[in-house]
Amino acid sequence: MPGKLALYIARRFLMTVLGTFMAVFVLIVTIDLVELIRSNTPGLARFGDLVGMALLHAPSMTITAAPFILLLASMMTFAMLARSSELVVTRAAGVSVWRLLSPVLIAAMLLGIFAFAVYNPLASAFTEKFDVLEQRYFDRSSSRLAVSGKGLWLRQGGEQGQTVIRAQHADSTIERLEDVTIFQFDRMDRLYRRINAETALLGDQVWKLTDVLRWNLSDRQEADIETSMAEMRATSLPEMNIPTELTAERIQDSFAAPETISFWELPEFIALLDDSGFSSSRHRLHWLRLAAMPAVFVAMVLIGAVFSMRHQRFGGLGYMALATVIAGFGYFFLSDIAGALGASGAIPVLLAGLGPPLAAVLLSVGLLLHLEDG
Repeated sequence: MPGKLALYIARRFLMTVLGTFMAVFVLIVTIDLVELIRSNTPGLARFGDLVGMALLHAPSMTITAAPFILLLASMMTFAMLARSSELVVTRAAGVSVWRLLSPVLIAAMLLGIFAFAVYNPLASAFTEKFDVLEQRYFDRSSSRLAVSGKGLWLRQGGEQGQTVIRAQHADSTIERLEDVTIFQFDRMDRLYRRINAETALLGDQVWKLTDVLRWNLSDRQEADIETSMAEMRATSLPEMNIPTELTAERIQDSFAAPETISFWELPEFIALLDDSGFSSSRHRLHWLRLAAMPAVFVAMVLIGAVFSMRHQRFGGLGYMALATVIAGFGYFFLSDIAGALGASGAIPVLLAGLGPPLAAVLLSVGLLLHLEDG
């Protein structure tokens, strides 16, 4: 019987989580779709394209809302058990609150592992695809700095099209690049020029190139660029300027957002940032938050149980819901403050990432011990 009871409670909880998740997912897609329709230029993107973009963007948003989903699901699960008198009968039969909570806590931990191990990589891939479509349909040109084993890759937009810059070396401020290769694309994403330069210095709205070799490819076939370049004679220039709207600060802020990188790829990316001399605090903090998701989900279940298992027996459903929501927003506020302090270096990133969920778990366990066990 205890095994059947545990499976029954876990099944009720998981069904509630699924229902809450679907409701939040549909709400996010609807709000995002309305915003995309409002921003769309008539004739540029079809309605089906906008729906696809909203669906691609929703998974990353649901990861952010996942703790609140678990909180609401926990509250509703125990409130429904109490309303049907199942909770009262079970407690009267001598089943402790911890035995009632154990299947829900195990389910929450497994959901947390699934969230960062499986769902996050999918959401990251969808978010990256969403960014590409957003740039295509809404012409939102932006810079993007990427670090790889082959050097630094920087993308910038302009009136003529996109420019991709690769540099083997750079200083810590990204104001001086060495061994530079530049690819310039027109508005139709066709490569029309390649430039090699010894150095590139970031000036006032311009890249100042030195020791330049330039190939104009606009009249060549796209299918065999390397052959075309071999047949062409490069134009040698001592100096050349390329316009840009970038500043050192904007470049530093244009690293790939942590949300677009899979949990499993983040450690390698963090190591590349550290090796390149850049700050990895924002990405390290995001990775820690993902790794702490099982603890966060457990904390949300415990917070929901603290109020719903206590007050539903005496009525006060409105008070229970209000107290649960306030406690949830209190956790999010604490987590955001800790995240801001960790990203700025005011406190250790490890403390900023793991401190709030551990504090929420300990506080909710203490409240349950006080309310249920005296």
